[in-house]
Amino acid sequence: MIAARSLLVLALAGTACGAKTGDGARAPIRDAAGDVRVAKDRPPLVAIVREGDARSAIAAAVSTSGVAPERGAEVAVALAGAIEARLGATGVHDATVIGGWDGYRVRAFVGDEAQAANMIDALRAAMLAPMESDSTALAGATKKLAALARRPLADPALLEAVRCTGEAFASTKTASLAPAVTGRELEAWRRAAHGLGRVALSAAGSERVAVAATAAIARGDAWPTAAPVLAEAWPAPNARAEVYDATGTLSAGGARVTLAVRTSSASRAVLAANALGDARGPLASRLAALDAPARIDGVVATAHAGGGCLTVTFDVAARDLGTDSSGRIATAVALARQELAVEVNEAPSDPAMARAVALRAGDPREAAERAAWWALCDLPAPSASPAGVGSSELRFAIAIGLASGRDAAPADALATRASAIRSDLDRAMVAWHSPVVDARTSTERGQGELWLLVGSPCGTAPEVDADAGLGAAVAVGAAKHALLRSANDAEIEPWVAADGIGLLVHGPARASESPAAHARRLADLAARSFAADALAPTSIAQARASLLVRASDPDGRVSSALGAALAPGHPSWVWPLGTSEGLGRSSDEAVWMRAAAMRAGPLRVAVLANADTAQADAAVHAVDRWIARRPGEARTCALAPSTPPLARPGTYAVEIASGGGAEASLALPLPLGDDARAMATWLAAALDGEGGLLAHALGDGALARSHGARVIGEPRAPALVVRIAAANAQLDQAVAQVRALIDRVRQGALTEADRARAQASLAKEELSLALDPRARLVALFRSPSRSGSASRDARDAGKLSSIAPTLDALRAFAAAALREDALVIVAARPARAPKSP
Repeated sequence: MIAARSLLVLALAGTACGAKTGDGARAPIRDAAGDVRVAKDRPPLVAIVREGDARSAIAAAVSTSGVAPERGAEVAVALAGAIEARLGATGVHDATVIGGWDGYRVRAFVGDEAQAANMIDALRAAMLAPMESDSTALAGATKKLAALARRPLADPALLEAVRCTGEAFASTKTASLAPAVTGRELEAWRRAAHGLGRVALSAAGSERVAVAATAAIARGDAWPTAAPVLAEAWPAPNARAEVYDATGTLSAGGARVTLAVRTSSASRAVLAANALGDARGPLASRLAALDAPARIDGVVATAHAGGGCLTVTFDVAARDLGTDSSGRIATAVALARQELAVEVNEAPSDPAMARAVALRAGDPREAAERAAWWALCDLPAPSASPAGVGSSELRFAIAIGLASGRDAAPADALATRASAIRSDLDRAMVAWHSPVVDARTSTERGQGELWLLVGSPCGTAPEVDADAGLGAAVAVGAAKHALLRSANDAEIEPWVAADGIGLLVHGPARASESPAAHARRLADLAARSFAADALAPTSIAQARASLLVRASDPDGRVSSALGAALAPGHPSWVWPLGTSEGLGRSSDEAVWMRAAAMRAGPLRVAVLANADTAQADAAVHAVDRWIARRPGEARTCALAPSTPPLARPGTYAVEIASGGGAEASLALPLPLGDDARAMATWLAAALDGEGGLLAHALGDGALARSHGARVIGEPRAPALVVRIAAANAQLDQAVAQVRALIDRVRQGALTEADRARAQASLAKEELSLALDPRARLVALFRSPSRSGSASRDARDAGKLSSIAPTLDALRAFAAAALREDALVIVAARPARAPKSP
């Protein structure tokens, strides 16, 4: 038993399984829990040689699967009682015999080789002697059945879950009275179950004990062949959810969900249980993040004839269900079902799992018991199996318990709620099967890393003065959260732009990691941190602090002032990192609400795979898994104002710390659209760079320490901006020279040489971007195409140098766009020293 906080993970085979070979001889069992010793016409014995235990152990496992299935657990429990009574009558009093739903287990300490051989002989005699006229066996069976009657199944809706876990419960029909068994029935069950194909033995301890146990089996008479194992049928592919009254077992108004999933591989069920039972794992985290948070109560994995089974149980409190209880329960069920499918499908089928499960046990009795069960399950599956058994398709059973409120509900209330839940569950399942994330993928084989960007394409569209920078706080906080979950083998960084906010992750594959596993690991890290996990207050505080520092430096203050002037009321359309005012007034609750709004809106993933398209698809599917959804929801960006706010031309002063010189930004608003952006980018290239128009106008460094020109504020508040840094005493003269230059360009001063130099500058910059995978990833995210060649399409669309406008076209654009009356100037100067008194 492996416990994780309040979660229970039982990675122990708990039900019977087995089969026989065609001629009655036992075939060797490979990759079981230990060294399998096999003799013709005898049950197999698994020898687990281990040192250090004070005593050794002998165990047996018996399958009753398919024997009188209408009696449920009564067959296994009755035989367990009979064997326990027989062993006690022969002096074996410390043996433990436990009956389950369709099998039972025996285990006992042994001190030496002689005791091991005696235990094997006692087990053989107890199992093979007829029981019809044995009063000891009948009394033992009756006693165990009486105990079973005091453990009734809570509701028939839970039958599939009980079959999955293998626990022994009484049928509700016979719960008030101990079920009767006759000597004839007991003997029929014994003959069917106690023989080859249904019995496996195990010894855990020294090699001498294993040799003695093996010899005891070999010297005894041949065992009879048991009835063929017929595994119980799996649930139908689309079995409807069962809803039952759980009043009295849950708090008033609450709900309990139990999901059982059958798989053809027992090892996959056990491995998946380890992940599903993790208190910080995907399932627990995603359920806890729902509108109605759910708490996992237990996870159990078991081995069965023909495969494995796994159950997950979780509760939802009444206070969280609200008025839309059926919809919230359905959403949780659909989410959990998807998570179970993902974990089971992705878990490997590990032949060594049987040995690992047995060796994990600290008690030699438990090690022997586990080994015996897995030996049965390792035999070939029954040749004639009920529908579904052994299929590669997962089969689910869902049971939902509802507890009535404090006031008694009408008699038909449960049926009404059940109908509503099933209807909502159908819609929720469709929603969870339909991809939500908008994917942009490209494959770049041979690259050293996989790059991935998960984010909202809405960017800063909904932000106003009061909350400018909340989106950036979400991205930076998510990056800090992801760093806590990272194993230091991936690079994580926030990506914040006016047209997109998200989390960028990249890294190489781990040793022996498959391309698909590599993709899923990075995608899980990015998507979980940005789109699912609640941001911790410490992450928010750190994000806000770092952004406030950035907003308070000279560049941040100038950019914030530009944003306020170019996009009044929406400064983060120009400066997406936010303003001191917006960030300073923000609370943790505001950041959480912004994160929730982004997660409820459209989400996009861009993937630069470095292996193949299957790797890219694995990343996309992993991201989509983390996105919560509701039936019929519409994911749209918040509507921007139908009429964008007009820029406010003028000169604005900003005070900065002394000792850092002065700077100024001159901005000219641009028309919306790609054509204007392209032409403005050409003008910026003509102004900028070595030998450019700005360099000449500013005396090649005589008036300014640095200068540059670029287009900012896309896509909602684009502007051509010239930024200059100079000594405080020279700033006004530098600004005057730039204004004069802008006026000359507006009047047609551009030459063919200016255009040619701009083209060369753009080509150089585009080459630099094309060599940068980060830039390629961002271009892919922004691309309107979803095809595998989207990255190339995006890069080609951005190659302005290859689509050169004519000189006349540039002059015409400059004449229209570079208007003096539209100019915004932000001048940043050191604060004046106070006058002496």
